[in-house]
Amino acid sequence: MTIQAASLTALTPDEAVATASAILDAGYEGIILENPIHQDAWRALLPLLPRESVKAMQLFLPCPRGQQPGSTSPYEVATENPRSREGMLRQARKTLEAADQVGSPIILLPVTQLNEPGLSWNYRPPTVAPDPSEQQQRAASEEAHQRRDSLLILLSQLLEHAERYALTICLTPSNRSGELPIAEEALACMREFEGAALGLWLDTTRLPTEFLRVPRIAEPKMETREEDWLATVQGAFLHDQGPVRDSCAPGQGNVPWELISSALQNLPIWSVPANHYDALADGLHFMAGLREKPEEPDGLLGS
Repeated sequence: MTIQAASLTALTPDEAVATASAILDAGYEGIILENPIHQDAWRALLPLLPRESVKAMQLFLPCPRGQQPGSTSPYEVATENPRSREGMLRQARKTLEAADQVGSPIILLPVTQLNEPGLSWNYRPPTVAPDPSEQQQRAASEEAHQRRDSLLILLSQLLEHAERYALTICLTPSNRSGELPIAEEALACMREFEGAALGLWLDTTRLPTEFLRVPRIAEPKMETREEDWLATVQGAFLHDQGPVRDSCAPGQGNVPWELISSALQNLPIWSVPANHYDALADGLHFMAGLREKPEEPDGLLGS
């Protein structure tokens, strides 16, 4: 049975306590901690959260003490600057300790945005294949190459430490040309660290075509068999894409839920945003509707 969770962010202790209480009171089965959660907010959460109520948390949480509320994180998963890796790894290890403290079994690695001109951070429907010119540009990009190397270095060290805490590290594959990792890069990491506690976590606003369960005619088969990489998906963020790059509640934006719902069935965890307390009941209602699995066209879906 899929665990129904809600994502929590907090800049202040009052916000942290109010949001966490609202999530649990609404009947959710778990909480996902997302960036930002500042130090004071984190300390306020610790005595409030039941053990193992946190089902996953993002890397680099809680935010470092010097980070001002409202400012962006100084750390990137796939940094372009090798000199920043030491500080990044130090903060990453603090997240593993924090996860152990609250009983969270999963660490989520956020996507990294590339600065390469011509590549896009914008929403792309999951049915739209990457543009060939963008693929060529990514393949030739020195920045993308450096960031892929940084991701592999981070994973090699993070997985070693995660094993001590019995944690699973999850990558989120993206379908946006200006983000890393895209699907093929995420699956390459899975092959590189085969046998390690490395999994995938989906995001419905950046769901790659490869993760739809309906195969495309005349598309080459992926090197990794479908049943292998589907089994590594630990959960999904269920949210929607509004105008420009605004995130919104599921069902209120451009995500084609009727096309992607079959790809979300039977995942261990679903998480909706808890941006507005009055929307928490709507989130549970949305997930209840999503459980009603759509009919599968005969002969198209894998077993």
